[in-house]
Amino acid sequence: MDPDQLVALDRAHVWHPYAPMPGHGDPVVVESASGVRLRLARPVEGVDELVDGMSSWWAAVHGYRHPVLDAAVRDQLGRMSHVMFGGITHEPAVRLGGGGGADTPPPPPPP
Repeated sequence: MDPDQLVALDRAHVWHPYAPMPGHGDPVVVESASGVRLRLARPVEGVDELVDGMSSWWAAVHGYRHPVLDAAVRDQLGRMSHVMFGGITHEPAVRLGGGGGADTPPPPPPP
Protein backbone atom coordinates (compact mmCIF):
# COMPACT_ATOMS: atom_id res chain seq x y z
CA MET A 1 0.00 0.00 0.00
CA ASP A 2 1.41 3.42 -0.83
CA PRO A 3 1.58 6.20 1.82
CA ASP A 4 -1.38 8.14 0.37
CA GLN A 5 -3.61 5.04 0.55
CA LEU A 6 -2.46 4.34 4.12
CA VAL A 7 -3.23 7.90 5.24
CA ALA A 8 -6.70 7.81 3.64
CA LEU A 9 -7.57 4.47 5.25
CA ASP A 10 -6.01 5.53 8.55
CA ARG A 11 -8.15 8.66 8.66
CA ALA A 12 -11.29 6.62 7.91
CA HIS A 13 -10.71 3.75 10.37
CA VAL A 14 -8.08 4.44 13.05
CA TRP A 15 -8.14 6.48 16.27
CA HIS A 16 -4.75 7.70 17.51
CA PRO A 17 -4.44 8.19 21.29
CA TYR A 18 -3.54 11.70 22.42
CA ALA A 19 -4.68 13.09 19.07
CA PRO A 20 -7.83 15.08 18.25
CA MET A 21 -10.64 13.45 16.33
CA PRO A 22 -10.66 14.15 13.50
CA GLY A 23 -6.94 14.79 13.22
CA HIS A 24 -5.80 18.26 12.23
CA GLY A 25 -3.07 16.92 9.96
CA ASP A 26 -2.05 13.70 8.30
CA PRO A 27 -0.17 11.18 10.44
CA VAL A 28 3.47 10.50 9.67
CA VAL A 29 3.74 7.13 7.87
CA VAL A 30 6.54 4.93 9.22
CA GLU A 31 7.96 2.34 6.82
CA SER A 32 10.43 0.58 9.12
CA ALA A 33 12.37 0.99 12.36
CA SER A 34 15.87 0.13 13.53
CA GLY A 35 17.54 0.96 16.82
CA VAL A 36 16.10 4.30 17.90
CA ARG A 37 15.30 5.45 14.36
CA LEU A 38 12.01 5.42 12.46
CA ARG A 39 12.32 5.45 8.66
CA LEU A 40 9.48 7.42 7.06
CA ALA A 41 7.60 6.22 3.98
CA ARG A 42 7.91 9.75 2.56
CA PRO A 43 9.92 12.72 3.79
CA VAL A 44 8.27 15.23 6.11
CA GLU A 45 9.73 18.73 5.86
CA GLY A 46 12.79 17.23 4.15
CA VAL A 47 13.36 14.62 6.88
CA ASP A 48 13.16 10.89 6.04
CA GLU A 49 14.14 9.49 9.43
CA LEU A 50 13.15 10.31 13.04
CA VAL A 51 14.58 9.36 16.42
CA ASP A 52 11.85 7.60 18.43
CA GLY A 53 11.88 9.65 21.61
CA MET A 54 8.56 8.31 22.94
CA SER A 55 9.00 4.55 22.72
CA SER A 56 6.11 2.54 24.05
CA TRP A 57 5.34 2.02 27.67
CA TRP A 58 2.25 0.15 26.41
CA ALA A 59 4.27 -2.82 25.18
CA ALA A 60 3.03 -5.19 27.89
CA VAL A 61 -0.65 -4.15 28.02
CA HIS A 62 -1.91 -7.40 26.44
CA GLY A 63 0.28 -9.73 28.51
CA TYR A 64 3.30 -11.79 27.56
CA ARG A 65 3.65 -14.90 25.39
CA HIS A 66 0.13 -14.92 23.90
CA PRO A 67 0.53 -17.31 20.93
CA VAL A 68 -1.49 -15.24 18.45
CA LEU A 69 0.29 -12.02 19.42
CA ASP A 70 3.69 -13.74 19.41
CA ALA A 71 3.08 -15.04 15.87
CA ALA A 72 2.05 -11.56 14.70
CA VAL A 73 5.13 -10.04 16.37
CA ARG A 74 7.48 -12.54 14.71
CA ASP A 75 5.93 -11.68 11.35
CA GLN A 76 6.24 -7.94 12.00
CA LEU A 77 9.78 -7.83 13.44
CA GLY A 78 11.38 -8.01 10.00
CA ARG A 79 10.02 -4.52 9.27
CA MET A 80 9.74 -2.77 12.64
CA SER A 81 9.13 -3.93 16.18
CA HIS A 82 6.95 -1.08 17.41
CA VAL A 83 6.18 2.54 16.71
CA MET A 84 4.36 4.85 19.13
CA PHE A 85 0.98 5.82 17.67
CA GLY A 86 0.65 9.53 18.55
CA GLY A 87 0.38 11.20 15.13
CA ILE A 88 2.20 8.37 13.33
CA THR A 89 0.76 5.48 11.30
CA HIS A 90 1.87 2.41 9.38
CA GLU A 91 0.27 -0.32 7.27
CA PRO A 92 -0.19 -3.00 9.98
CA ALA A 93 -2.06 -0.50 12.19
CA VAL A 94 -4.34 0.60 9.36
CA ARG A 95 -5.07 -3.04 8.49
CA LEU A 96 -5.84 -3.85 12.13
CA GLY A 97 -8.14 -0.83 12.32
CA GLY A 98 -10.29 -2.26 9.53
CA GLY A 99 -9.04 -0.19 6.65
CA GLY A 100 -7.22 -2.74 4.58
CA GLY A 101 -8.18 -6.35 4.97
CA ALA A 102 -7.65 -7.16 8.64
CA ASP A 103 -8.92 -10.63 9.47
CA THR A 104 -11.05 -9.74 12.48
CA PRO A 105 -14.23 -11.45 13.58
CA PRO A 106 -17.57 -9.64 13.41
CA PRO A 107 -18.82 -8.09 16.65
CA PRO A 108 -21.00 -10.32 18.81
CA PRO A 109 -24.78 -9.92 18.53
CA PRO A 110 -26.43 -7.70 21.15
CA PRO A 111 -27.73 -9.48 24.26
